[in-house]
Amino acid sequence: MDDYYLKLRKQYTAVAEEEPFEITLPELTDIFQCSARNVNLVLRRMEQEGWIRWEPGRGRGHRSKLTFLIKAETVALQTAQAYVKKGVIQQAFAYLEEQAHLPYVKEQFAYWLDTMFGYRPEVRNEQTLDTLRLPYCKPIPCLDPAHLTFVIECQMARQIFDTLVNYNNETDTIEPGLAHYWNSNSLNTEWTFYLRKGVYFHHGKELTANDVRFTIQRLRGEEGNSPFRWLFEGVEEIVSLDKYTVLFRLRRANPLFLHHLSLDRASIVPEDAVTELGDVFRRQPIGTGPFKVVRHDENMIVLEAFTRYYDKRAHLDRIEVWFTPELERKASHLEPVSYQMRYHVGKSASEVPSGWNVVETIGRDCTFLTFNLRREGCHQRLGFRKACLHGLDRRALIESMKGREGTAAIARWFYDQLGERSDTDEQYDPVYARKCLEESGYTGERLLFAISSSFQEVAEEILRQWGEMGIQAELLLIPYEHEERARLLAEAHVSMSCNVMDHDPELSIIEIFLADNSCVRPYLGKDVQQQIEWLIDRLYQEGSSLTRKDYLRKVQQIISEQSYILFLFHTSQRTVLHPSLKNISLNSLGWVHFRDLWFEPSFES
Repeated sequence: MDDYYLKLRKQYTAVAEEEPFEITLPELTDIFQCSARNVNLVLRRMEQEGWIRWEPGRGRGHRSKLTFLIKAETVALQTAQAYVKKGVIQQAFAYLEEQAHLPYVKEQFAYWLDTMFGYRPEVRNEQTLDTLRLPYCKPIPCLDPAHLTFVIECQMARQIFDTLVNYNNETDTIEPGLAHYWNSNSLNTEWTFYLRKGVYFHHGKELTANDVRFTIQRLRGEEGNSPFRWLFEGVEEIVSLDKYTVLFRLRRANPLFLHHLSLDRASIVPEDAVTELGDVFRRQPIGTGPFKVVRHDENMIVLEAFTRYYDKRAHLDRIEVWFTPELERKASHLEPVSYQMRYHVGKSASEVPSGWNVVETIGRDCTFLTFNLRREGCHQRLGFRKACLHGLDRRALIESMKGREGTAAIARWFYDQLGERSDTDEQYDPVYARKCLEESGYTGERLLFAISSSFQEVAEEILRQWGEMGIQAELLLIPYEHEERARLLAEAHVSMSCNVMDHDPELSIIEIFLADNSCVRPYLGKDVQQQIEWLIDRLYQEGSSLTRKDYLRKVQQIISEQSYILFLFHTSQRTVLHPSLKNISLNSLGWVHFRDLWFEPSFES
């Protein structure tokens, strides 16, 4: 019905509300493109909605009169809101794109949408259900632990699944998970894990040793095509000794074996559900975790607390993540009290309401450029890569973000090894950069520079700086979808990425160079890859953590001396929270632990 009203309003834009004007039934038939009978039905419906006043002409020579009672922008806004309330968020955004000619509707919709997020208590059957609703800028492609790629996927997987053991990064110790106890032989080549009894998957099946064996075999098998095969390549055999006991035989001792089992990629999945669901499992997975998936489509993902969870039940009853394309939000700036949480806000003081709490970490993420050594081009020459590095003013790159990030620091490696922020860019040397460029024999070849849309401001500043030196580059925007990303990244000469460290920095660095879906490994040349893999292989033969760090330093030396990767900056993971939120802590990914989160009832939402 709104479509008819907006067509009519577009035809008579000069007519103000409450201003009657004459119109004939044939004119309306032409505008609505329907029969005279349907025109009368449409007019009657619009009158019932309170949008128009219709005075049909009576007798020969008397023309009908129509009065608009409501603005077109209001009708469009109400229609978009109705789509959201039905749960079809993408349809709301698509509808708004069709109404682009109406001023301010998008901004008004964005303000209204902000008020929909936060803590939403709901009474059902005389019981209050605590719901936390959050926005996210794009759909989440995959929730299958064997194929995780993005930080948001890992965060949601941690709500749905559990691992055999857990790594405590504060104490640097391995703690029980689905396995309550484990031991190994004297050579550390045989590991036996004893599962908790009475642990259930979300579909009602009890966890058994067969599920553990299936999970790890699925990860290490080529038929599963998991990018994390490297985690368990050293496993020779997995044996279910009984219903609750599983044995791992390794080809050789692995000092990080328990750490491997603690990663979310090694989350235990049910054999029957994975087999029956096939590819559907990627979007509708089943785990043993504190939350279960009840909806996951192009509009949102909805998790509900799993009441049979073996450990402490979550305080929240429901988590909703709405997929909302990025809109310019000029109106809200966190003013609505109901919006109790927002991730990665800017550094402006006006964005943090008085009395709210701020949790901020820096140094666990890194934005960097990687040269594609598997593609021919001028970037294959060390001198050219050094010119690209020393010609970049990274402080100017940080400023180009226009306050979107809380704070930023110059990066020298994938994470801040010193534990302190640095504003000094000692690598920026435009004179030396020009000398390197001249000696490299560069003749103006154009680089294809792959980025995601979130990096566009920074990438354009890089292009500007390189352009002043005479380096030509063209931006290639890559989509969020997995398959298309891989194809386009392979065509580029250089790409920009952001990597967030997991709870174990040592293992996170190893994964960057060994996982097939990392943003670095696909770009390494064969010789470089073999050299780094040899160092990592030696690392795994060492029982001493200090010696392992020495091998990682050698990897860092190779990467830095040859300028294969240009490290740009670390940005803060900054979250603002209403004081009604209790038991707040951020995990290694910069997200709140949802299971422990609760709201103090004395605060009104």
